[in-house]
Amino acid sequence: MEFYYKNSCLIKEENILKTAEETRPYLEHLRTVAQISSYDFPESSINLPFDGDILRSVLNIKKEKVSDDLKLVIIIGIGGSKLGTKAVYDAIYGYFNFFNDKNSQQVIFLDTNDVEFMSKLVDLLKNKISKPSEVLINVISKSGDTLEVIVNFETIYNVLKEKFSDINDRIVVITQKNSKLWEAAEKNNLSFLVIPEKVGGRFSLFSSVGIFPLSVIGIDAEELLKGAREARADCLNEKILKNSAMLSAIIIFLNFKNGKTINDNFLFHPELESLGKWYRQLMAESLGKERDINNKKINIGITPTVSIGLADLHSMAQLYLGGPSDKFTTFVWAKTSQELKTPESFVFSDSAKVIENKSIGSTMENIIEVVKNAYKKKKLPFVEIVLPDISAYSLGYFMQFKMIEIMFLANLFNVNAFSQPNVEEYKEEVKQLFL
Repeated sequence: MEFYYKNSCLIKEENILKTAEETRPYLEHLRTVAQISSYDFPESSINLPFDGDILRSVLNIKKEKVSDDLKLVIIIGIGGSKLGTKAVYDAIYGYFNFFNDKNSQQVIFLDTNDVEFMSKLVDLLKNKISKPSEVLINVISKSGDTLEVIVNFETIYNVLKEKFSDINDRIVVITQKNSKLWEAAEKNNLSFLVIPEKVGGRFSLFSSVGIFPLSVIGIDAEELLKGAREARADCLNEKILKNSAMLSAIIIFLNFKNGKTINDNFLFHPELESLGKWYRQLMAESLGKERDINNKKINIGITPTVSIGLADLHSMAQLYLGGPSDKFTTFVWAKTSQELKTPESFVFSDSAKVIENKSIGSTMENIIEVVKNAYKKKKLPFVEIVLPDISAYSLGYFMQFKMIEIMFLANLFNVNAFSQPNVEEYKEEVKQLFL
């Protein structure tokens, strides 16, 4: 992964280095967490990619549950229990899974209680699934009592139980030990995988939360973890100017202090839209806080947004280039080895002459350069991230980089990256509706 910021972030290097020295104690803390290699710290998610026991447990259950019969995988989860998995799934398979030769399973991410959606899913299960081995249900809730997840699971379970009588063998539960869901899984002899208690949901991708469903649907989990391991090494580098996560966090933070309260993640691949939404939750829940770690009321946070190129150049660029200067942008794009050119003759011959027999990949890169130049002319700050490709390895690297970046950012903001007290208040309010 390449990270570019000079001549575009609009922060002087002396200010970056000064802030880095103030942040160095936290860097040393993260290095200690990595060295101890346990799950005793809130930051312990950085140790997940090195945990061979998790991968072995995942692959053992996958071997039990996945056969050539499997047609449909239903992933029941919400927020951090689903967003990372969907980000990787959409990036690898994009919009073409129906025509994909690598895996035969279709995937449904069930994160809504919308009655129309649920009705269609119930109909599908009743009419398209002919035997239990054709379906696998993966229910994920770290707390084990997320009401929306339980509602969806119980609904789907009841439909399949009525149809097949015994469906327990087609369920895999992922939760933390001793949660209500864990207890229910033990009581009903369901297969389950455990999330380490100190690992928060939005930092849990490299636990069984992400590794199990991604393995089931044919994505190379070992390559994903390899990318994450290499990112951790780079993002804990003591040499600040070689530590992309620390640099990115400092640049975002200093731009925030300069009035850039919106962080736009501009991804130049439509299949990365879910990756942007994963990061949106990561930033919003980790930094958006009413109080700091000293319990002082601060009501602080950065508003993350997601833009997709090239489409949003024709829907949002007018605002970005001509509107208020309150945004910091991260451009993300991936190199390609694909050779695809425009034809030598056109239906619209007069208007298309300038792109005759041109590489589509180079056309995209040229447009990105034009966009960056437009931002520079308007003095709009940005950084650029270039991935070597869109693969499990590259996604693992990028997502670990971003999780560590957020840890540094929370430290700079003096907030707890791993709590979400206002979300918990919402959850309690939802539960009260049914008492």
